[in-house]
Amino acid sequence: MACGGCNRTAPRDQRAAGLAIHVGDRSLARAAPRGPRLHLKSMKQVGVVDIAREAGVSTATVSRVLNGSGAVTEATRAHVREVIARLGYTPNAFAASLRKGRNDAIGIAVASISQPWHVKLIRELRRAIRAQGFTTIVYDLEHSEEVLIEHAESARRLRLAGMVLATGDRLDAPDVRAALDQLVETVPLVVIGQQLPDAGWTTVAFDDVTASEHAVQELLERRAKPVLFLGEAASSYLSEERRIGVERALRAAPELLEGSELVTLTAGMDYAAGYREVMARAASLSQFGTVFCVNDELALGACRAVHELGFSVPNDVMVIGYGDVDMLPYVVPSLSSVSGDVHAVAERVVPAIMAGIDGRRMPNPAKLQRRIVHRESTGGSGEQ
Repeated sequence: MACGGCNRTAPRDQRAAGLAIHVGDRSLARAAPRGPRLHLKSMKQVGVVDIAREAGVSTATVSRVLNGSGAVTEATRAHVREVIARLGYTPNAFAASLRKGRNDAIGIAVASISQPWHVKLIRELRRAIRAQGFTTIVYDLEHSEEVLIEHAESARRLRLAGMVLATGDRLDAPDVRAALDQLVETVPLVVIGQQLPDAGWTTVAFDDVTASEHAVQELLERRAKPVLFLGEAASSYLSEERRIGVERALRAAPELLEGSELVTLTAGMDYAAGYREVMARAASLSQFGTVFCVNDELALGACRAVHELGFSVPNDVMVIGYGDVDMLPYVVPSLSSVSGDVHAVAERVVPAIMAGIDGRRMPNPAKLQRRIVHRESTGGSGEQ
């Protein structure tokens, strides 16, 4: 079979089967000894003109039936619908959105689709958005300011109905802020994670400072030893919020604050980084009672390193992550985490987007609370 610009012909058995093959402006057809012949006409995209011709009505009447508007008798409407079904007409959603001045899709942009918590969030948001009759377009920001700006411009060009932006990366860089300010002029925007001063969008965020402070307080009650904190990064707003909470808890125990270490990560916050940072502290690991990680990927990598260094989790050192992704109850030992409920996020985000789409006032910023889930890695059960 001919393949785009490839100079290849159909295999013998396909040519003998009587296929009609469309190649550029040419067609190749072979008669089959038996069976119906597939005509090129049947492969053509059916349009409004075809429906009007077949139904014996004007194209304006077909458009009124498709849009559900205008004065059309019930008999004519039923007849046109029967023709539409018979011809297998599929409307061009993008062209329709341009005619209406707005797309029926809502964008979901996340910091990285490789992060399991963002995958959970995308699933929950898509479920809630589809329930409102809209489709979704998912954007991977790749932890890149340039990519974020490109996607913001794309959302404007596509005239998306709304946009959800979920990222812990900072949004206060001048170019990023300018792109978002321009986006909200025409597209309702909800940001998950952080609120900027005088922002023209709604924010839904967790109170990470309080959650981190409470988590460390509980861990120090279980084991009063210094904390190894993995996750500070200049580019991450959320890691700073979590560090502030950890420091608050440690300041209440100055002797533990002095022996604790808050590690700045410069090469990502993934499994490898958690593993690498703990392995680099092989000689000093015994001084820490807890490894506190700003995401679950770091914590899983840290657990592996603790094991390889001959220490026990949680008997020698406890490990806790952030996000509570689906796999954590099933690893050994099961991993404790500071949970972020994606269902609670969607319950706030989607009504806010719908308000913006409908031209209503979007709600004020919302603060959500996290839950600390203790599993085996901090001395809890593995059942949660």
